[in-house]
Amino acid sequence: MHVVPALVCAVVGALGGLLVPWLVAQCPEPEHDPDENPEDYPDHVPFAELAARPGLRPKAAVACAVAAGVLGLTLGWSWGLVWLLALVPLCCALTVIDYVTWYLPSRLVRTGWVVAGVLVAVVAVVVRDAGVAVWGLVGFLALGGYYGLMRLLSPRAMAGGDVRLGALLGSALGPFGPMVLLVSVLAAAVLGVLAMVPMRRSGTMIRRRVPYGPFLVLGALVAIVVGQVLGG
Repeated sequence: MHVVPALVCAVVGALGGLLVPWLVAQCPEPEHDPDENPEDYPDHVPFAELAARPGLRPKAAVACAVAAGVLGLTLGWSWGLVWLLALVPLCCALTVIDYVTWYLPSRLVRTGWVVAGVLVAVVAVVVRDAGVAVWGLVGFLALGGYYGLMRLLSPRAMAGGDVRLGALLGSALGPFGPMVLLVSVLAAAVLGVLAMVPMRRSGTMIRRRVPYGPFLVLGALVAIVVGQVLGG
């Protein structure tokens, strides 16, 4: 048990969570797609309005503190925390946006690509292990390719934003090994299925569909914990 790293990471996560409303507000509004059926999606909430919702900032701070604390408790003083902690508030913002609007802003996801790519590369140089960067790239291509294939097979079940988010998470998970990548895919699928009942009751599920982005993020967190438990 890595109690001290967990506490430090929780504080860092909480501070990062305070930025979530600002990250949400920076996203440009999506352009209207004439090919989309409005009945397949919830009514759009402007990002500025979503960012200004009362309670979002403290809730995001708590959520980020918990996620970051779990990472610290699981990994201890690991170099992986360098990029993972940087991505926590960004992934929280994406989760909030996708849960409410069923949309994952490309600008925010691609910002995550840059952040993850640069930090993974920096760590690879510092620890003198090119494998860290190589596995980051492998994870990016593996999960991006997998979810891209899922989108080709079932466009209504998997959106382009989910594919881009999958690639981002793959780049963050890749350095932890192929088992973690695999567990993230399985965990996201299981969590998505399990959430259908409560989301149906709350009215969040539309036509037997749910926003998949939050489960991709949760699946990635579960994968790191499970991977560390199983692989040491």
